[in-house]
This record gives sequence, C-alpha cells and structure tokens, in this order.
Amino acid sequence: MRNEISEITQEIRGAERVLITSHENPDSDALGSMLALGLGLNKLGKTITLYNKNGVPEVLEFLPNSELIQSSIDDIKGTFDLCFVVDCPTTDRAGKEFQEFLSRGTCSKVIIIDHHQTMSSEGNLSLLDPDASSTGVLIYSILKDVGVEIDSSIAENLYTTIVGDTGSFRYSNTNSETFSIAAVLVQAGAEPEKISQALYESEPLKKLKLLGLVLPTLQVVSDNRIASLYVERTMFEITGTDREDIEGMVNIPRSIKGVEVALLFRQEKNNSSPAWKVSLRSKGDVDVSMIAENFGGGGHKKAAGCNVSGELSEAMQKIYDSINEALR
Repeated sequence: MRNEISEITQEIRGAERVLITSHENPDSDALGSMLALGLGLNKLGKTITLYNKNGVPEVLEFLPNSELIQSSIDDIKGTFDLCFVVDCPTTDRAGKEFQEFLSRGTCSKVIIIDHHQTMSSEGNLSLLDPDASSTGVLIYSILKDVGVEIDSSIAENLYTTIVGDTGSFRYSNTNSETFSIAAVLVQAGAEPEKISQALYESEPLKKLKLLGLVLPTLQVVSDNRIASLYVERTMFEITGTDREDIEGMVNIPRSIKGVEVALLFRQEKNNSSPAWKVSLRSKGDVDVSMIAENFGGGGHKKAAGCNVSGELSEAMQKIYDSINEALR
C-alpha cells in the first residue's frame, strides 16, 4: 500500500484541477472522504470540484463544507488533471451521468480509493485496502503523506467516516489503527459527541413514522439465523420520506439475538417489472459480499448490497436460498 500512496501523492503534486466524486446515494464514508480530500487538496492550492449525483442527504448536512458538493454534472465545466472516485471500486458506481462525463475525455487520470473487498478497478491508479475500517482512513494516509495539516474541518469529516462505517466502533472492522487515527482526529478538533448526535440523535419525525410501517414486515427464518425487513414505495409516499430515510434500518433485524444475516429490501422506483435493492449485514461467519456478488452487487464481508428482480416473495426467496447455502 505504501507504493500506491506514494504514486498518488506524486500525481497530486503535479495536478492543478481536481474532481472528486463518490457513489450514488452516498453515506457518511462517501461524503466525509470526499470533503476531507477536497479540503486537504485545497490547502495545497489545488482547484477542487466536488460532485455527487444525489447530493447531500439531510442527516449529513452537518459535515463541514458539505454545501460545496454539486449534484448536477451539467454544472461542471472544463477538464481535470485528476479525478478521484472514493468509496467505490469502479467509476460506474458514481452514476451513468458521471460515466458519460468521463467518456468525453474530461479527466486526464482517474484514481480509485476504496476499502471494499471487490478488488477490481478501471482507474489509472487505485488504492484498495479491505482491511481499512473506512475509506476515510485511506484518505487520512494520503493527506498525511502529501503533507496536509489536519485541521478541525478535515478531522470532523474523517472522524465521521470512521464512526459511520464501524457502527460507532462496534463492528469487526474496528482495529487498533482505527482508534489511533480517531484519537489524532479528536486532538485535531473533531467532536465525538457532536458527530454522534448528528448521526444518531437527530432523526426527522417522518423517518420514525416510516419505521412504524416497516417494523411489522419483520420476518425471522432459518431457525432465527436470517431476519429481514422490507420497504415498499407506498410507505415512502404515505410518510413523505425517501430512500435516505431508511439509512441504518437494516441494523434493526441485525440486532436480534441469534441472527447471523440481516436484510432490508427496498422497492425500486420506475421499473417496468418489480425490482428490489437489497442491503445485507452479517454478524457471523457469512461473507455477505459473496452473496451480493451472486446478484451483481458487492461490498464488505459484513456489509454489502445488490439488486434483485421479481415480486417480493420471489426476490426474498432468491436471497434466502443463497444465504442458507452459505450457512450450511
């Protein structure tokens, strides 16, 4: 990994205009990593543009300088010496609009930075480390290598990536490096209480109303080893919510004693045939990234996602069968 970081540092030093993006429907690791990298490179005198197809969800608007993130690719002009794609292993995760943008030769070099297990990338350079607790940890290493002083804004964004992707230091990806970096970030100005309150204690009322509709869908099967919830489009319509309001709900079935794999099925919009976005979480030995890859998705051993077509019962059975095979 040392060589990859050095190569990326060299590219940063020679660049003037830098574009930074991440995956659709961004989470705390995606946006925190984008912002920390952008703020750091700006301190080096680089001209930075931040883009995410879906913009900033309400729960993450507290992140320092989140207002800098643009959500329209049409507003991004000119060409870039470097393009960073963070928290996803391939550029297509940033959306088809971004893919089309790249196809016009707008970026001289693409650099992928990610900590998912899928070790494939079409970037010119990549830093892929599944042992890192968050993509933000990798951004921290790059910023330190290139000589950026971590100020309070960068620290708050990076600390948020760690808290979000480790489940507040509860998941198996938490290690000694995680705590060491978190300590440095707190010393630099990150406020743990403020960040935890923003992430976990500032839920809009509409989200709780949505949860009231989702909880009765709970199913526990396979001798209590698999648990699932589902969200239909009508539930969003009734409560005035959208997909950002289901963030973290998959952890509810995951919290049940004895459950090894938890699922959340979200009905997709505007499809000619039924389709579901599936979030998978594991707290046992099952590698849910392998299950997701069976359906064209991917992720981590403990957290992954994919898309499944068919009526709800059919989609659920497809996933259940794959999990049961892994549980044997």
